[in-house]
Formats: sequence, structure tokens, C-alpha cells
Amino acid sequence: MNMVKHFMRRLAAAAIAGALVVATTLSLTVENISLERMTQESHTVVYGTVLASRSQWEGNNIYTYTTLRVKESLKGEKGSTLTVKQLGGTVGEVSQEISGSPTLGRNEDVVLFLVRWQNEYWIHSIVLGKFSVVSEENRLVAFNDLNNIGLIDPVKRQEITRPNEKANHFPLHSFLAEVRSFISKQSR
Repeated sequence: MNMVKHFMRRLAAAAIAGALVVATTLSLTVENISLERMTQESHTVVYGTVLASRSQWEGNNIYTYTTLRVKESLKGEKGSTLTVKQLGGTVGEVSQEISGSPTLGRNEDVVLFLVRWQNEYWIHSIVLGKFSVVSEENRLVAFNDLNNIGLIDPVKRQEITRPNEKANHFPLHSFLAEVRSFISKQSR
């Protein structure tokens, strides 16, 4: 009987350890949406630079507030700065990490698609609404870091596995022009 108990304990321990490993390796999976749809659904679209972030406790959760200097407001609120709220962050020695939540690094140039909810700006579709702007070969590009993010095709309801279907890297000038055209089309 002791051997059975010992075996069951080891089996339970292995199952728990396995579950923890699986839980830490699973990524966020979201429905892929078109740039046009994301532009239409966003209340505000901005191109700007991250100035600062601060995290704080609100109830049982940590939230991070990131302030941007707005270079260009493509849609929605006009102003020189804007603050975005995200679930997760670090306060003191405690961190709450949200799988798939994009990071906004100080001095990082970004294009953000934002929705307004409870008087706060939130990034549309978690990771899909953030595009980093970087210089590559002397030209600016906007890219969406989909690392460890699963995308679901909204029509087929299946995970997108082919890299060319996860288009997420665009020349900035063309990207902003396309967003502007969607905004113009929406306002007609």
C-alpha cells in the first residue's frame, strides 16, 4: 500500500510539474483582424514616442500607465501627450505578467490603435494594436511583434501557421498612408 501511495504522490507531482511547464509555454491566441477593421474599431490611432511608464496596484491587480508624446494623431483625440493603460506590471518586488501584452519601452517609437473604455485608453486586441517603429537599412518600418502569439483566421476558425499570412512588417510611410485611407473611407 505504501508503494501505491508513493507512486500516486509521484504521479500527482509529475502532473502538477507538467501542468506548470505547459502553462508557462502556452501563448496568447487571438483572432486576427485586418488593419482596416482595427482602424475602424479604434477610437484613437497615434504615432508617438514613449515618454514614461508607472505601475500601481488597483485592487488585486497591477496596472501600468504609459505616457506617449504624440507625433501624429491619425484618428481621434488631438493632443501633445496621451496615456495608455495596460493590465500587468511591476510594483516593488511583485510582478503581474499578462501573456501577449505588448511592452512599451521608454523612448520607443510606436503606432498604437487604441480603444476608449472606462475613461482610459487601452491597446486594441492586446498585442495586435501595437506597432513598433524602427530604422532598417536607412528607412523606417512599422512591425508588430507576434512572437509567441497564436493567430486565428476569423473565417476558417483555424490557427494561422504560414508565416506569409502573419504579415506584420511594413514601410512606415506606406503603413501610415494605408491607415489614413481607412480613416478617410470611414468618415465618408
